Amino acid sequence: MELELRHLRIVCRVSDTGSVSKAAAALGVSQPSLTAQLHRIEEAIGGPLFERGPYGVMATPLGRHVLGRARAMLADMDDLLGSSRRYTDAPRTLRLGSLRTVMFGAWLARLEDVLPEREFSTQVDASCATLTDLLAADVLDVAMIGRCDDDHAPPCPPGVREQTMVHPEPFALALPLDHRLADRTDITLTDLADDVWICPPAGKEDGDLASLRDACERLGFTPQFRYYNLDTTEIEQLIAAGRGISLCAPTVRDIAGSVIRPLVGQPISWRRVLRYRPENVTQAELDLIHRAFIDTYRTTIAENAELRPWWWDHPDSHPTVIEP
Repeated sequence: MELELRHLRIVCRVSDTGSVSKAAAALGVSQPSLTAQLHRIEEAIGGPLFERGPYGVMATPLGRHVLGRARAMLADMDDLLGSSRRYTDAPRTLRLGSLRTVMFGAWLARLEDVLPEREFSTQVDASCATLTDLLAADVLDVAMIGRCDDDHAPPCPPGVREQTMVHPEPFALALPLDHRLADRTDITLTDLADDVWICPPAGKEDGDLASLRDACERLGFTPQFRYYNLDTTEIEQLIAAGRGISLCAPTVRDIAGSVIRPLVGQPISWRRVLRYRPENVTQAELDLIHRAFIDTYRTTIAENAELRPWWWDHPDSHPTVIEP
C-alpha cells in the first residue's frame, strides 16, 4: 500500500484524540474500519505507531517520528491549497472552526443569514489548541475558541489575529446532585480541596488544567485530576454518578443528575475570542461574525443560566460581553 495524505491525517487524528474510537467518530467512520486502516498504515511504514498507555493510546518512538514528519507535510499541503485559492474564481467558502459548544448550530444559522454570499465549511473540535493549529496551517479562516489566561493559553500564531468577544467569562461548577456543597451558592476553590476533578474532553491540551492547578496551588492545595480522554457525554455521566466535579461555562445546559453552581470570586475565567486569518476574511465580515456570536451567546445565557435561581444573586458570575 502506498501512503497518501489521508493516511497521515488518520495517524494525526488518533494521536490528537488519544483513542481509536474517538478518532473514528471525528472522521465519520466505524472503529473497526479505522482500526483496519491503521494496521495497513503500520504495515506500510514497517512497525507499530501506537501503544496502549494508562490514559489511552500513545505514540511509539516510530510513531513520534512519523507524526513529526506527517504534521509538517500536511501543513505544507494545506498551505499550498490555501494559497492557491487566491488565484482561482472558486466560490468564496468561509472555513469556520469552533470549540464544541451547545451554541454552534444556532450561531451557524445566524451566520448563514448575515453572510448569504458566503458558503460555509465547518470544523468543530474540543481543543482550542487544535483549532489554532488549523488556523496556522491555513486550513481554517476563522475560529471561535475559549482560552484561559495568557500564561497557559495556546499562543496566537504568526499571521493569525485575535478579536475578543466575551471577557471575562467566569467558570461555573458541575456537581453531583448529592455533593456536600450542592445546596450552596457561595462555593470557593478552597471548598473543593478534597474533590476529584474530571479532566476536560479528550484532545490536544489547551492549558486549562495548568490554569486550574495554578489557581488551586496559590490557595495552598493541589487538585486531584482523574479520568482522561473522555468525551462530553462520558464526563456528564461520571459527574451524575458522583465520581467527580468539573468546571463548565455559564452557558451550559442542565445536566441530568447534576447541579450547576457558581464559583465565587472569579478565580478562573475564560476569554471567548475569534482567531482569524486577515487575508481570508474582511473586518466587516469579522464584525458580522462577532455580532452573530454574541447575539447567540446572550440568547443561550437567557435560556440556561438566567433560569437558575442563584444567577441574579451572583453578578460576579456573569460574563462581560464585548460589542464588535
